[in-house]
Amino acid sequence: MALFVVAALAVAGCTEAKEEYATPSELCGVPIDPSVLGPVLLPGEKLTTSRANSDAQTRRCDVSVDGERILTLEGHLASPTENYRATWDWQMPQGAAVSIGDEARATDTIVGAARKCAVKGKKGVFVARAERFYPKKDDAAERKAALVRFMTSYFPAAQKAADCTG
Repeated sequence: MALFVVAALAVAGCTEAKEEYATPSELCGVPIDPSVLGPVLLPGEKLTTSRANSDAQTRRCDVSVDGERILTLEGHLASPTENYRATWDWQMPQGAAVSIGDEARATDTIVGAARKCAVKGKKGVFVARAERFYPKKDDAAERKAALVRFMTSYFPAAQKAADCTG
């Protein structure tokens, strides 16, 4: 028995607690409230972001935790005639209307929002999307609520970062 206690203490002494990353207050140049970002992310040791697939038309940011992509954010200025709703129809066929921007739709894994605006005098519609990837199953209603809270905070800041004004 005493040998078991000594062995247990030795193993416990060798176990190090993993340090978790700090929830950031900005993602790829867009300020965000850490309290709405945290519930969208997963625990882990290292959070990284990448703008690798961005171009002149679309700002894209992939967010990974411990090397696994967790969240993709996209935003672009669409022409006033672009039918972004058609994209939403195939991306979110069961999406429910939510109150973000002029128009928005959400599921438990994707939320899209749009608002009329102009960039350097060019009128259009700022369209943003957040897609959350889940490596494990959890409560879909909680996922959707967290994603909507996140986008409600993120969307106006992303629109501003894109120089898209009223």
